[in-house]
Amino acid sequence: MSEDNRRFTNRPGQRRSEESGRQEAGGSGWNGESAGPEYEAAVYEDNVKRKASKKNVHRFWFGISALALIGASITFGNASSASIKDVRANGTGAAKAGAVLLASDDDAGLEPRDFEVAMKPGMQTSRALLWDFAAEDGDVVTVKVNGSVIAENVTIFHKPFVLDIPIPSTVEIVGVKDGGGGITYAVKFPGAVSGSAYFNAAGVGSSNVYTITGQ
Repeated sequence: MSEDNRRFTNRPGQRRSEESGRQEAGGSGWNGESAGPEYEAAVYEDNVKRKASKKNVHRFWFGISALALIGASITFGNASSASIKDVRANGTGAAKAGAVLLASDDDAGLEPRDFEVAMKPGMQTSRALLWDFAAEDGDVVTVKVNGSVIAENVTIFHKPFVLDIPIPSTVEIVGVKDGGGGITYAVKFPGAVSGSAYFNAAGVGSSNVYTITGQ
């Protein structure tokens, strides 16, 4: 071998290049040998993080779904099969206590009415559930049972105001203050044969009468 070839072959830079090439070809080991314990630990840790990330994604979408269901239950919790058009016809409708039919009292268009409410057989007491089915605008009423005031100057809201009443009895709801657009309210008597809610309007100083009958 010539002297020039020996110098070329023994250059340190070339040996380092060859060693680097072997290292790259073999991964983190030498000459393609398997990785050591540190590499395996790193791979294991990476896998654990990936699995944890997938679990977090699943939890995120589960949480979104749960919130959607909660939102739906809140939205439809006061839902009613009654419409204001039906209610205008006869003042009654199939509705849960607290059902809101309108955003404004001005759109109610109800005529004041008196009602007779038949209760199911064997009942001696019931409740009057009283609420504002339109805007919570500060309407105020007084409630009388058999001529006696049992709740005076009650501001009505969407959340029902609850009163115990005897059966039979006469319940009178008197308008005290108009918060704007007329005093509009609904009342329901659990145990009534019809199961309906009664939607009504009362002027200041006037009243609606509900005659509660037993069987």
